[in-house]
Amino acid sequence: MVWPLGRGADGGTPVMSGGPSDRAVIPPTVLAGVLDVGRREGLAVASWLSGTGLDPAVLYAPGARVSLRQARTVLRRALAALPGRALGMEVGERDALLSFGLLGVAMRASGTVGEGLGLAEELHQASGSLLDVEREDLGSGIGVRFWERWPDTGLVAFLCEEALVSTVMVIRSMLGDPTWAPLRVDLAYPRPAYAARYHDAFRCPLTFRSDANRMVIPVALMERRLPTQHEPTRLAAIEACRNMLAPDDPPSDLVASLEALLAMHLRRPLSMREVADRLHVTERTLHRRLAESGVRFRDVADRVREQRATSLLRHTSVPVSEVASEVGFGDGREFRRAYVRWTGRTPSQARGTGG
Repeated sequence: MVWPLGRGADGGTPVMSGGPSDRAVIPPTVLAGVLDVGRREGLAVASWLSGTGLDPAVLYAPGARVSLRQARTVLRRALAALPGRALGMEVGERDALLSFGLLGVAMRASGTVGEGLGLAEELHQASGSLLDVEREDLGSGIGVRFWERWPDTGLVAFLCEEALVSTVMVIRSMLGDPTWAPLRVDLAYPRPAYAARYHDAFRCPLTFRSDANRMVIPVALMERRLPTQHEPTRLAAIEACRNMLAPDDPPSDLVASLEALLAMHLRRPLSMREVADRLHVTERTLHRRLAESGVRFRDVADRVREQRATSLLRHTSVPVSEVASEVGFGDGREFRRAYVRWTGRTPSQARGTGG
């Protein structure tokens, strides 16, 4: 099975414009890993985000999403700044839970390797995967095949390195065996200058200029029982992963970045100028691109504040005056008026008590 967004979805070069490749659907796990490498090297990684509508802090915000265009732009700049390095492998070799997150938890808590890999096939987008994945029955083995969502010869090696190495790392974590190796790894692109790093990472035969990008594992491995099986944990992690998948109508990448940034600064709301500075665009450009997305800055800001306020009112006993402060209002009466304007209800009615 190949999951949504499909291959070749992005054929243009502008960072932000209309179309599916501008929808914020990807958890920024890989981009955050790339920025971490750049920071360790002492590079000015903020420049990699210039003009993308991303702020470094947004990449680490809970529930953050980026678009295919944003991901491609940042990755191209990172590779240009770190030439000749197996950057995808450096990102993929992180701890398995950094790469796979809650999906990794669900896989480790599965009963067998096959059950865990089935979850990866179904839910890989919840981990921030930038490639699509499917399993193949090759007779002599099981192929875990990776597909590009967009054709880009400059990024294919990075994307395959990250996906393949992180998958090997998570299988080793599932098995509790750091020495496990696949039967072979096939790669559709030419042998890179640093191919020795591939042998160190995979510890198996490699084929370059192959017909596909895949890892081949033994059929018997699929039935291997896992020592970390725990069904309640698996079910909870699966539910969390499904909640992380993109909605049917995801926002544009700029709107998603704006929402994440505003949500991080609710106590002292950011002005439009401050947001533009943090997203590395001019205020005029921010206004224009929001208009192109059919939204206004104030409407997005109000929606973020209302969502946080409603959550606090429904799920906590925090006094209304403190809820007002949490979402940037110095005056409780001003907050009450705003909340009625947003929802048609008073804060007390939303809470369901006399508040």
